[in-house]
Amino acid sequence: MHDDASTSSSSELVALRQRVEELERRLAAAEEERDVFKHVVQSAPAIVSRLTPDGELIYGNTACEKIIGMTSDEAKGKKLLPILYPGELWAQVEEYFRIAGSGGNVKDYEMTIRTHTGEHRIVAWNSYHRFENGKLVELISFGIDVTDRRREETERQRLQEEVIAMQAATLAELSTPLIPITSEIVAMPLIGTIDGTRAQRIMESLLTGVIETRAHTAIIDITGVATVDTQVADALIRAARAVRLVGADVIVTGMRPEVAQTLVSLGTSFEGITTLATLQSGISFAMKKVGREERRSRSRASFDVEADAED
Repeated sequence: MHDDASTSSSSELVALRQRVEELERRLAAAEEERDVFKHVVQSAPAIVSRLTPDGELIYGNTACEKIIGMTSDEAKGKKLLPILYPGELWAQVEEYFRIAGSGGNVKDYEMTIRTHTGEHRIVAWNSYHRFENGKLVELISFGIDVTDRRREETERQRLQEEVIAMQAATLAELSTPLIPITSEIVAMPLIGTIDGTRAQRIMESLLTGVIETRAHTAIIDITGVATVDTQVADALIRAARAVRLVGADVIVTGMRPEVAQTLVSLGTSFEGITTLATLQSGISFAMKKVGREERRSRSRASFDVEADAED
């Protein structure tokens, strides 16, 4: 009986030792895994922190330490939120805690922080909130600095807007082209639809072109205008009046029979404005007019010379 009891005790002891050794191996493996995980978290490029609801630091990795300008041990127990979010930045913290206090986790929540160097950086936070008995006790946060990305996006948006503006300006220029025929004659062939904005652009381009080229005659050709209505007629009349104010004449060409009938039915008057059927006839008319004026000018000059000789 004694030998049986001794054998049983020895077997239990061996089993117990084996169990202890197994637990020790598992513990060593767990500690090794914990150390690996701790190293990964500590050296991660993202900001990792654990905070109390009062903003006191429990833990911060290396990236966090760079932001706050002190080691995790130095900052432990200090209230960091007023340092990172001073003045007008504090409103973000209030909104953050409103979300956290309601039990919701935060995902890609962007907040602007001020680093220990005074630089403002944009951080996108993802946070887990730990509660005990329904009370928030800890905030575990993982933050990615997205400042450079946001700056690149802003710059890309700015460049895109510049390109759009340049394209709009180019289209505007193409929609109101001013073509020099001679040193004294310019022509503006219009195509498509004319709305209020384009009508204003037509008048501005025509005035600028006449003044810059010192043209005596401006031809507006409406052959390619899809619809000639009251708005188009009004735009042409206003442009003609504006050009006449700077000392030039206006000829409107492209007056097809149906266009003329439409304008008559609308009661539109082009009194004082020369209208012709085709751009070719308009150019011919303008050049003949210029020729007549040059001959008159030469005649007057010749008369003046003769009068001076007689004197």
